[in-house]
Amino acid sequence: MVHQIGIMQGRLSKPEDGKIQSFPFKTWSEEFYSASDIGLSLIEWVLDDNINQNPIMQKKFQKDIKELQRDTNVKIDSICCDFFMQNPFLKEQKNFNKNQIIDKTPSVLKLENIFNEKNFACAKYYFQMHEKIFFKNPKALLIAGKIHSELDELNEALKYFKEALYLEPDNLKIRKYIASFYISIGNIEDAIENFKYLAEKDPFDGENHRLLSRTKRYSSKDDGHIKQMEKLLKTPNISLEQKINLNFGLGNVYETLKLYDKSSKYYKVGNFEQNKRLDFDFSKEKHIAEQITKTYSKDVIKKNQSFVERVKEPIFVLGMPRSGTSLVEQILSTHKDVFGGGELSFIEDYLIKNRGSIGLRMPEILSNPNKENIKNFHNFYLEKIKYLNFNAKYITDKMPGNFKWIGLIKSAFPNSKIIHLIRDKRDTCFSIYKSYFANDTCSYSYDPENIVNFYNIYSRVMKYWKNIFGDEIYDCKYEKLVDNFEIEAKKILNYCQLDWDDEILSFFKNKRRVITVSSVQVRENIYKSSINSWFNYKNDLHQYFKKLV
Repeated sequence: MVHQIGIMQGRLSKPEDGKIQSFPFKTWSEEFYSASDIGLSLIEWVLDDNINQNPIMQKKFQKDIKELQRDTNVKIDSICCDFFMQNPFLKEQKNFNKNQIIDKTPSVLKLENIFNEKNFACAKYYFQMHEKIFFKNPKALLIAGKIHSELDELNEALKYFKEALYLEPDNLKIRKYIASFYISIGNIEDAIENFKYLAEKDPFDGENHRLLSRTKRYSSKDDGHIKQMEKLLKTPNISLEQKINLNFGLGNVYETLKLYDKSSKYYKVGNFEQNKRLDFDFSKEKHIAEQITKTYSKDVIKKNQSFVERVKEPIFVLGMPRSGTSLVEQILSTHKDVFGGGELSFIEDYLIKNRGSIGLRMPEILSNPNKENIKNFHNFYLEKIKYLNFNAKYITDKMPGNFKWIGLIKSAFPNSKIIHLIRDKRDTCFSIYKSYFANDTCSYSYDPENIVNFYNIYSRVMKYWKNIFGDEIYDCKYEKLVDNFEIEAKKILNYCQLDWDDEILSFFKNKRRVITVSSVQVRENIYKSSINSWFNYKNDLHQYFKKLV
């Protein structure tokens, strides 16, 4: 006699990650036979993390599930939707109206707006609600790919990118996004193939050439792509944007070929032209630095810390751009307990939201960090990282410029770990100088004098924070890290109170998405060739670098 008694999925399998109530992806089908053997007639299906990978959500497995029920006489009468408890999409949130989610009218614009608000979990759910309609829309599919990309669901992201391209095979914008996505996940060969295609179909798009120059390996100055870029530069009426991209691309190519004089020529032009387009306000940066160091004294920070609940808090990786922050985040995110959040803009998002801009008039939280302000920021940040929908114990925030906000960070998150990257100041400044930053970020980076001025501000600010926090901030020296990798990596993990994991030694195989300038370099094993790289350009840069603090 078979009794009408059932069991929840996962209870007949070995616990995964210490969880007894989670979907057993490896053994789910075996559980039907195990249940039948012990006289059970029901299994409660579990929907939790990775909902799209769950067999019950995929047509190809639904037939198998029906056959398993028939063969074992074990039925599914109920579903435990832990997924919706972990991801409360319909919950009223301060910055998201639930009506946007339950609206029955599908809108690509609405999907895009939810995505732009960085509420990726809600955006994912909204897409799933209307997938049958969105599936015919290349723009919607592209956004879906971006959503999954932000949630680090990379296979799903690539699936939607490819489906968008299938609908519009001649859409170069979609193909460029796919090519850039390949760079971000370390699939360099596919990135090269797609950028070659783009360079052929739209030869006047300088960005395609610049990105190809970052990924392709060149063995000779006679390479066809080099000749193509140099020819394009001589084209009459070439746009300024194309000119800038091509100069940075050629500067990079000739540097890899160790033809430093030619490389220098192109870097100079690229930086000069880009600098003309941007407006770096040194006085503004100086004022911010003076204001925050004046406001955030040791006593003020200690008082602020009493206003917030101490929780498991982020790991902040910060310093100057190009100082090794991406490398350290790649190391940390290789650990099973750490999710690499990348360059999260949440702190500056909050500052801008509560001021409109960060200028000579400061947001109140910087000039008056009272109880209400600190708690509001604390809650805002935690809410934002929830949107990332990660499952690891810890998350990294690798926004280099967060060095300015250490007083705010330690006020709102007293237990947070802060890893400060220190690299030779000349190598750091040179690496900034030769880099093209997307979205016109780092507006100081295209003029050696501005780079030096900004570096000196950074240096003074960090000295101030170190005087307050001492060893609470971990100073990680880039040169020591690449020289004695395992020893220094263990020190980093020890500071973060993480157990050693041998997988760390293969950090460069980590397939997480990296969208910084260093996205190609972090896919390589430790190398030392970048040490003293500035010296090859000393004739151009020494006059500026001697003013470094």
